[in-house]
Amino acid sequence: MSDPEIRLVLADVDGTLVTKDKILTPRAIRAVERLRERGILFTITSGRPPKGMKMVIDPLKISEPIAGFNGGMMVRPDFTVIEARTLPADTARRVIGIIRDHGADPWVYNGNDWIVSKLDAPHVAREQWTVKFPPVVGNVEAKLDQVVKITGVSDDLALMKRLE
Repeated sequence: MSDPEIRLVLADVDGTLVTKDKILTPRAIRAVERLRERGILFTITSGRPPKGMKMVIDPLKISEPIAGFNGGMMVRPDFTVIEARTLPADTARRVIGIIRDHGADPWVYNGNDWIVSKLDAPHVAREQWTVKFPPVVGNVEAKLDQVVKITGVSDDLALMKRLE
């Protein structure tokens, strides 16, 4: 029987559902199963791109909408887009230019794609391991019609503070 006070639990992925090593534990899976046994819906949110949550969507059997990019993109569990808060292409171009002018590497999240200029750029391998899917390597400015997020990346902390 359902608790009338709680109808849905929305959980963050990193630091809540997965360990610091990005592992979904059997204990977390069982906790979600117990919610469902009580008639409580369950879904997830993250700063990650939606596809970067597949590693928890499948084992948790999520059927409710998912909030990627901290709510910037709502998708169904099959990654069809319900709603996306996108940047205008000219704004995206300006942001990419600012990142490059400061010497950082821009990453563009366009719809369900993560686009990087170089596969061997700083932090690409770590991000790929975290989200469990590879980036598209190419011109980050080639497709700016559905940009949800742009990230500037560098190993230079002082540079990143200036860029911020």
